[in-house]
Amino acid sequence: MSLHPPRRSPEEETRLILLYTIRHLPPCTGVQLQQILFDYNEMNYFDMMFALNDLCANGQAIREADGSRHVYKITPAGEEALLLFGNRVPGSIRQYIGEKGLLWQARLKETEQYPTQIRKTEKGEWVLSLSVQEKDAPLMQLTLSLPSYDMAAQMAKSWPGKASAFYASAIGMLSEEET
Repeated sequence: MSLHPPRRSPEEETRLILLYTIRHLPPCTGVQLQQILFDYNEMNYFDMMFALNDLCANGQAIREADGSRHVYKITPAGEEALLLFGNRVPGSIRQYIGEKGLLWQARLKETEQYPTQIRKTEKGEWVLSLSVQEKDAPLMQLTLSLPSYDMAAQMAKSWPGKASAFYASAIGMLSEEET
């Protein structure tokens, strides 16, 4: 059995892939871009960050504050580079980004609107933090102490699909007048 390392793109192609990805998504953080490109096994973190820094230094992308995070956006110079050289982005990658773009947009919105965090305490317990956010404002935060990582991970995974109903239920229950 032979092992093949992941495909590595030349620097120019890496920059064009990043520009193409940034253009087809809402503003993303570096971590979000890495997760998206990791899905396709296209580039590693270091190649991506070097390329992002180059794009920003050349004025083809910008990194700007968006609340408590920094996001990347394409500039007019980046749009022009894609217009001139976008055909150098492999067709399979353009197709993949086109097909997965809406899914990624939904996933990015979901992780921003319903964030979760799992951590282990000094006592060895697992703590799951769940949130419902609107823009940068937390609408609800819930912290649970749980006996195992697996339980915390399962709850974190199901949170985005149930958070809205959970929030509405909590508001309804807490706003009822007692008789």
